[in-house]
Amino acid sequence: MAHKNTAPAAKPGPQASKGPRTPSDARKDLLDRAARNVEGACHYRSDPLADAKAARVVVEAAQVHAAELAQRGLSPAYSEAALELARETEEYLVALPAAAVTARGRSPEMAELIADAASTAYAVREAVLRVSRGPDGRRVARDFGLGEPFSARLPGHVLHALQKILGAVQSHPEVAADIGLLGEDVQTMQGLAEDLGRLPGPGAPLSDEQAKLLEAQGALRAFFDLVAAKASLALAGDPDERARLLSLIPRAEERRHLRRQPERASG
Repeated sequence: MAHKNTAPAAKPGPQASKGPRTPSDARKDLLDRAARNVEGACHYRSDPLADAKAARVVVEAAQVHAAELAQRGLSPAYSEAALELARETEEYLVALPAAAVTARGRSPEMAELIADAASTAYAVREAVLRVSRGPDGRRVARDFGLGEPFSARLPGHVLHALQKILGAVQSHPEVAADIGLLGEDVQTMQGLAEDLGRLPGPGAPLSDEQAKLLEAQGALRAFFDLVAAKASLALAGDPDERARLLSLIPRAEERRHLRRQPERASG
């Protein structure tokens, strides 16, 4: 005969107040987590506005389960901090259109150069991301520039990305060989970097607004990770509601569907 559990249900106690008590404390924790993600060469999605909008939806859904999540360590202060970060993200985006105006003023030759350099840097970064595994994988990926901001529309970003790659090729020749990087590929990147360096005013790789935007977006990604982790346990007894809440969290950029394509094609 199965033993019937007659113990009284656990009541919310001191542990229900785990986690930061104020939004400023929660904000600091999210920013710290985001900084550690960068150190680990975390790959962000490319649409900060989508993250900002999703944050409001996720906060609203999390508030329905505030008690369960707080018991797991996700205090309401995190939701308040996320809403503040979402608002700031949108404000930083408003401050960036000047870069787009500058881009529209480029000559076709300049635009083509930036596009070629950006696609080259992007391809190398993606290849490195796929092979950088093991205990040192994150450090190697970071040396190649993963985890740093990269906008294909900003020459400073593209130039910085190429310079990081060229430096890492010297430091990690085994990774360069692992991804199939040839000597002529390195020469091409060196030429692109030199040409980009001659462009008028590529400026600093990262403006104040861009740095703040990246910081806020990284903190929002840390918030999403926390909600997903806590909700997975807090709502384990209600798989439908757990799936609904997790579906509201935007995914970071992935390539899983690309790895599944050959399987579908062979069917």
